[in-house]
Amino acid sequence: MRRRTALATGSSLLAGLSAGCLETFRREDAWRELVVDPPEGVYVPPHADGMVTYGTATAGGREIALLASRPHSFWIVTDAERNRADIRSRHDVHLMVTVRDAETGTFVPASVRTAIRTRGDATDARDDTADATNAADATVDERSLWPMLSQRMGPHYGDNVSLEGDGPYTVTIRVGATTADAIGGIADGLEAETSVEIDFEFRTDEIENVERRLIDEDEGRGEANALEPMDHAVSSGHGDDRTHEQSGVLGSETSGDIEYTATLLGADRSGADRPTLAVTARTAYNAYPLPFASLSAAVSRDGERVASAQLEAALDARLGHCYRTAVEPILVEDGHELAIDLETPPQVARHEGYETAFLEGDSVTMALDAP
Repeated sequence: MRRRTALATGSSLLAGLSAGCLETFRREDAWRELVVDPPEGVYVPPHADGMVTYGTATAGGREIALLASRPHSFWIVTDAERNRADIRSRHDVHLMVTVRDAETGTFVPASVRTAIRTRGDATDARDDTADATNAADATVDERSLWPMLSQRMGPHYGDNVSLEGDGPYTVTIRVGATTADAIGGIADGLEAETSVEIDFEFRTDEIENVERRLIDEDEGRGEANALEPMDHAVSSGHGDDRTHEQSGVLGSETSGDIEYTATLLGADRSGADRPTLAVTARTAYNAYPLPFASLSAAVSRDGERVASAQLEAALDARLGHCYRTAVEPILVEDGHELAIDLETPPQVARHEGYETAFLEGDSVTMALDAP
């Protein structure tokens, strides 16, 4: 096992916290220095943060929630490269949006854009003029949110955001058409853009006082594992018991902290003229779906490849987020082997504990157990 070390000044660090330096650490993100040499893969981060729920709305077959925590750094992923996005003094809040299928709770991959405006007192706008309207309702931030992955929240959308002090705000959340095919009972409405408005009250003290718990070394800090999900975490699908209908499972293998499971879906379920090979790619510890990746599959018999295909992203009521391709049933008989290649890692920004994971193209091979 690769050796991780804590800062030699760890004892003085903790003493500084108890002496009143906690606020500095909240703003400067220095907690991460408790793990100075993270492993190449999923690991337990040095702290666990809470969050505030600002509101939830339903539109276009989607449940859309607005949440927030204190600002913190994260890593942006482009292909297999990652770059850290640091917090700045102007950042007031780490804003998060979750988007799920309203019926099944399945994570919905899409573009998500927010526009935040202040909510002035309408009674102050005595004249029906543009100036009065602007004074009562001014846009303070507008952006596209990063697709993200965190150990406590699972997949979501977010960014660090600057506001204009304490007070009431309204955010318009625009969710684009899903980038995945909706199959197996998922609402067709996901294939159209939708938007919601959520009012919230920003209070600096509420964000600064969000729970932050230090993870001790004896709790596995820095070791290969993951934090438990929050109640609001976006799971792999409805119920998320990490199971598939056993009658359709072809095989399952784990590599590079990704758990791959192949399932054969009937033509009636997939909406195609042939059965469908569906592959879920999930985090090994919390079974979170890994969206915005590129996967391919190949079937071999006696060492000779007989078929191969790119897999397309899909949403299924029971499997949740998955990758699929139509397949002839004869190709998934006993005695065949299925190889799954991760050609492009999940293009999602990473919170601490995931920043070194799911970056390398990986592959697994499983002997097919035909259903």
